[in-house]
Amino acid sequence: MTDERFLQYVRDGEKAEPLGDGYYIIQSENGYRFGSDAVALAHYASGFVSKNSRVFDLCSGCGIIGIMLAISNGCTIDGAEIDGTLCDMSNRSCALNDLDDVKFVNADIRNADMFTAAGYDLVVCNPPYYKADSKPSSVAPQANSELTVNLADVISTAKRLLKVGGALCIVHISSRLDEVLIECNRNGLSPKELIVNPNGKTFMLRAVRGGKQGMTVKVKEF
Repeated sequence: MTDERFLQYVRDGEKAEPLGDGYYIIQSENGYRFGSDAVALAHYASGFVSKNSRVFDLCSGCGIIGIMLAISNGCTIDGAEIDGTLCDMSNRSCALNDLDDVKFVNADIRNADMFTAAGYDLVVCNPPYYKADSKPSSVAPQANSELTVNLADVISTAKRLLKVGGALCIVHISSRLDEVLIECNRNGLSPKELIVNPNGKTFMLRAVRGGKQGMTVKVKEF
């Protein structure tokens, strides 16, 4: 990729970091940066989508999950991020990589009526992990603590967006597993697969809208 193309899309204080196979993600050099949990969720979710799938990335941050899924699976991605700077960054990453079927909007996911109800095969989310009364991170506090959107908002929005038979794939901290399961069941999303990190700190869950009861549990490093 030419230096001119990087200059077109990468701003001062940012860096285009390689994702492999000639793809890049734009990140802040000193601000919010995606973590390994987001990458793990993208790899996990890729097993449940095809080129014809429509995927929604809730709380999309810099767009890493949606962008990785578009690269690996060629699916159509929509996403919503409340932080305007991060949303702009994610859309510039899409332009840098010529990902025409990926689009992020600067929006509060609680206003999800702007998106097609029951229009998505998969919803992915790496939400804020900590409750609003926790000590917010000094870097991108909304990305770490529920200062705006909370867990109930995430899961109820996922239900609205998903087709019957569609799935939510979410990563979260283990101390809130009980809340995630309660909210999923409350919203008609049947937990189907739980993957617990051997360190006991985090988990990934797949829950299906209108699915039958019955969940498998695995311990796997991610």
